[in-house]
Amino acid sequence: MSPTPVSNAGESARLNADVLAAGAVLWRKAGGRLEVLLVHRPKYDDWAWPKGKVEKGETLPECAIREIEEETGYRVTLGLPLPPARYTVGKKLSKHVEYWAAHVETEAPPRPANPKEIDKAVWLPIEDARNKLTRFSDREQLDRLEQAHQTGSLYGFPVIIVRHGKAFPRSKWHETEQLRPLLGLGTRQSLALTGLLDAWEPRRLISSPWKRCVATLKPYSASTGRNIKTIKWLSEKNNSNKPEKTKQALEKIIAKEQAVAICTHRPVLPTVFRTLASFAPTGLAEKLPSEDPYMNPGEILIAYFRPGPVPRIVEVERYRPIDT
Repeated sequence: MSPTPVSNAGESARLNADVLAAGAVLWRKAGGRLEVLLVHRPKYDDWAWPKGKVEKGETLPECAIREIEEETGYRVTLGLPLPPARYTVGKKLSKHVEYWAAHVETEAPPRPANPKEIDKAVWLPIEDARNKLTRFSDREQLDRLEQAHQTGSLYGFPVIIVRHGKAFPRSKWHETEQLRPLLGLGTRQSLALTGLLDAWEPRRLISSPWKRCVATLKPYSASTGRNIKTIKWLSEKNNSNKPEKTKQALEKIIAKEQAVAICTHRPVLPTVFRTLASFAPTGLAEKLPSEDPYMNPGEILIAYFRPGPVPRIVEVERYRPIDT
């Protein structure tokens, strides 16, 4: 049975709310101390994190990147997921806001695009920011960010697992299995993944050498100029014959501690998730998919790692590309 098409951000993230929004806690190190960026909204006369509502055809991660750039002038990549906010607005409408940490490396000052929406943006030390935030609940994201800074999780890296896009049915394909291509839906998913993956800007692209996996990452590769490296142990056949080799290949990738996207097949996913589970505490290991089909075609799972002698997973999230 084919998965239900994804037409909006709620379906992409498996979230149900009347209003969906996304943003980030921007952080930097200045003079040896941690600072975060607050923005002032003149319409509400409040100080908050940069965020905004999703637009049509946008996923939550893509929304966060766009809104941050509009409200602060900074182009960032998403880091550690932070606690979301959920509250009621208007006439009993439910609103859900997803947040991430995002590192700002430039020393340039913030430049909001529209002063009617954001008229001030200031960098503040943690305690000053805690006192200046208008909504008490916004301190939850700040507390998590401070804790992540103390434990080293703030400096982590994402390992993005990609299940290849919807492929030509196996039962109707009578040629070499490794040449089975994507369907039109799979191609749309691969194109939609370009914007979604760009929220994390994976520097390394790794794939099973089989056609449908390479084709899934190809649009992102073309848009960024980053080459796709193929590893034979990520293919169905080689994983079936020697899953320990697949596990070793994944461990080597993780050991490099770089943002990476890895595209593989549904039958390989059990090996992938067993390997990831070995890097995760029990609670997070339980968030990894454990039942067939594990992920939908074109779906991504982001395992965010804390670097160290033995990297550890500190958060997991999943998104499907908008494919309608």
